[in-house]
Amino acid sequence: MEFTILSHAAMLVQSRGASLITDPWVVGSTYWRSWWNYPKASDAWRQVTDLDYVAITHMHWDHFHGASLRRLPPSATVLIPDAYFTRMRDDIADFGFKEVIELPHAKTVKLAPGLEVTSYQYGLALDTTLVITDGTTTLVDMNDCKVSGWPLRQILRRHPRIDFVFRSHSSAQPYPFCVQAADPDELKYRGVDDYMREFVDTARLTRARYAVPFASNHCFLHKETRRFNSTVVSPLDVQRYFDRHKPRGSECVVMAPGDSWSDATGFRLQEQDFFTNREKHLAEYAADVAPILEKTYANEARVRLTFSAFEAYFRDFMRSLPRLARIIFKPVIAFSLTGRPGTYWVLDFDRREIYETSDVPGHLAFRIDVHAAVLKDCIQKRMFATWTPSKRLAVYLEKGHLRDLFVFLQFVDMHEYGYFPLRKMLRWRFVSRWAARYREIGQYVALLWRLVRTRHDARPLKVLVPKISADESGP
Repeated sequence: MEFTILSHAAMLVQSRGASLITDPWVVGSTYWRSWWNYPKASDAWRQVTDLDYVAITHMHWDHFHGASLRRLPPSATVLIPDAYFTRMRDDIADFGFKEVIELPHAKTVKLAPGLEVTSYQYGLALDTTLVITDGTTTLVDMNDCKVSGWPLRQILRRHPRIDFVFRSHSSAQPYPFCVQAADPDELKYRGVDDYMREFVDTARLTRARYAVPFASNHCFLHKETRRFNSTVVSPLDVQRYFDRHKPRGSECVVMAPGDSWSDATGFRLQEQDFFTNREKHLAEYAADVAPILEKTYANEARVRLTFSAFEAYFRDFMRSLPRLARIIFKPVIAFSLTGRPGTYWVLDFDRREIYETSDVPGHLAFRIDVHAAVLKDCIQKRMFATWTPSKRLAVYLEKGHLRDLFVFLQFVDMHEYGYFPLRKMLRWRFVSRWAARYREIGQYVALLWRLVRTRHDARPLKVLVPKISADESGP
């Protein structure tokens, strides 16, 4: 077996004549020009003229990247999770690939002699861990899938000898970086060390020979998000933290695009200073793509979004919420469009009203400032799930409403992923796919119990985020 890192979350795996690319974001940018591959993507994928398989782990655009998919040969077979929803299957049909295979949860699929894959689904907004093996070498591509607890133990029992684990190591979410809080203490519940600690814990629990920082190697070049480059946890940061807390039998290896490993020759790592001389490279990168960005700014300035479109989307969302949610979730939330001061589009979940006003609403939980071009795209494509990773938003949070912010974002995701209205959960596809994930359901029941026991705790992340710990046990 041989694999080559291509970009952020993309790698090319070759084994006994078969070839597979994971999560191919290999050209351009994503999230409305906010994210760019850093370091720049390798061109090694262009040399594979007979690509056999393309594996897409989940729907986020840095993994399901349209411009990149259009560059790949349509003769390739696309692998996607056999999810409880059909959105991925429906969307991939637009790209003209010869065949699409939906990988059942936790079922090994033989692709070719010497190449097998197993997909493990996890999370309410679906992520997956993809295990790739030739029978001798086993790669565990966790990417963004923060699998823990009983589901993680299932993976470890099925794959007791893991050679490589690939895992993200930096935040892709807006909290806390995009949030200005009236109470600064509400921005302290998740920090840089949490991501590095979880990376190390994953290596320790999987007992992987090598842990590779993966799926967090991007930079921000849009003028709205460039400031977030300082928040990125670099692979060298992870490696230094790893070496201080070194799990026995595991080594952290930093691999940049173009670096590779094979069972015949071992690692081939290029000399590079992408992470030690980052500011210089970012300045050059920004200069290279400046014409593209200037054109983007001009196009975005011409975008107009009507209140009626906003109202129609969120009226449907509000009506879809379960009755219990309507009883316990009653914040007042305001949206304001970048460059349009004095106009607020308000969601009042208590009175179930949506309205436009020129005055800041009373009893406001939080306000979200977002560009009209981004908001319009989210509404038209029904893809708010891609919005928050972009970091193209600013949240102004009133004291005591952090939980409302997290619940709102979770509900929007669940609405788009087919949980609401609740009758959608009675469909056979939904029930059968979730039944296979019964271990995860048990974990959520345990988490819900923790939430009930700590209902007066204002720290939602400490309550709701599953911990990766050495003493996890379960079915």
